[in-house]
Amino acid sequence: MKLKIFISSRNNDTINIDGTIGESLTDIRLWLKNELEIIKIFDKDFLDIRINETFGATTTLGSYNECLDEVRKSDLIIALYNGVAGWAPTGIELGICHSELSTALDISMRKTAIINIEKYFKIKPTDKAEEKRNENFKKYVEKLNRFTNPLKVTGKQTNDNFKETLLKSIKTVIYNHLGDRIKISNNYYNLSGNNKTSLDWKKLKYSDRDKLITNKLNFLISNSPNFSKFIAKAFSIPDNMSVEDAKSYTGRPFLKDQELVPKGKNSGPIHFIGVYGSATEIQVKNLIGFPDISAIRDDFGLYVWEQNTHVQLVFLVDCKTPEAIESNFLLFNNWCDSTGEFENIKKRAEARSHILKAINEAKNIATKK
Repeated sequence: MKLKIFISSRNNDTINIDGTIGESLTDIRLWLKNELEIIKIFDKDFLDIRINETFGATTTLGSYNECLDEVRKSDLIIALYNGVAGWAPTGIELGICHSELSTALDISMRKTAIINIEKYFKIKPTDKAEEKRNENFKKYVEKLNRFTNPLKVTGKQTNDNFKETLLKSIKTVIYNHLGDRIKISNNYYNLSGNNKTSLDWKKLKYSDRDKLITNKLNFLISNSPNFSKFIAKAFSIPDNMSVEDAKSYTGRPFLKDQELVPKGKNSGPIHFIGVYGSATEIQVKNLIGFPDISAIRDDFGLYVWEQNTHVQLVFLVDCKTPEAIESNFLLFNNWCDSTGEFENIKKRAEARSHILKAINEAKNIATKK
């Protein structure tokens, strides 16, 4: 019953504090591994720190893939960002550090943390290819808005002080992560179908579930600092999305979008769909009616965007109680903010409203007598 933590960073880069060269990141990670693995809970070991020095990673394609496999198998990934993307096999443009981070974030943002240690390193790229990888990595992290956790060494900045501060910061990340896992597990038990509310919802007819889900979603939307500004409609699928009768409660709501656009400046619509059960990317694409769309899965469910017409739909899954709906709506808002995607959603909603206004104007011209 161990928590497997992968610490991602460069290997041979050395600390540079006010011109004084310190230890390499390899030495520091080995020290961190030792310090963290001696921590016990109820006299039992509970941390398994994974670093590439201990599973024999080398600068080969096979080793590159092995590092990514370790990321996938880990419970928590902590990336130590020092401004360098890392080596890459021939034919691959992403440095290993960049690739490890993007792989981790693709799995779950909740399982990924970045500690910015760039301030304590002075690295010069060895060639143009490395310089390009570093630039791409920096842009990637900046776009994620993940530079909000820089390491701050208090007091005199020394090699030892740096290590101790980094260890303290990593312990905080692990502590917060464990707290999040406890909250999530509590939510899971609360929403797993064993409490009175979820049992009551199981007994409901589709029409009653539909009303409860849409009412709750409409309330959340109207009180949201982000989405109350849009034309936003709430729908439900009062069962698993694989059930045809349940899907009929939503249908294809975007087909009537032009009826929702007022003459004012509101942008949208954005459709929020509370799915009582599960939903897959294929099921979402089938509901919309064509496969060539962007469908992004995260903890809340799926965000869908059609790139030509700017139709936007948000599928919140496992909406089996009011608390579950609220939790998933909050997760979607957090995802929008942490990824920087909210600004893009705003632009797409504005573009959608322009398209719909043009459709209405064309209809007026065509029906004008």
